Amino acid sequence: MEQVLPPEVLGALAVVGLIGGMTGLIGGFLGSKHRLLGAILLGVIGGIAAASIARIAGAEPGVDVGEGFSAVYAAGGGFVLGFAVGRSTA
Repeated sequence: MEQVLPPEVLGALAVVGLIGGMTGLIGGFLGSKHRLLGAILLGVIGGIAAASIARIAGAEPGVDVGEGFSAVYAAGGGFVLGFAVGRSTA
């Protein structure tokens, strides 16, 4: 079976998702103290999405976690989506 993504990219996406989840938790906590699990999960999604879009657009990674993915964009995307979820469910 052919592997779709190389292991290096999967590792970078895991790191980006972890960063997004942590900042999503912070954003969800600041937005509201309810539904923190949802804020973490959407922080992971927001972190991966923001870092992937920045990589595709050719943005310079502030803190490169590998394969051109940026920890800065992951943190920003995770925080914004976690905060939005926390605020909308309050």
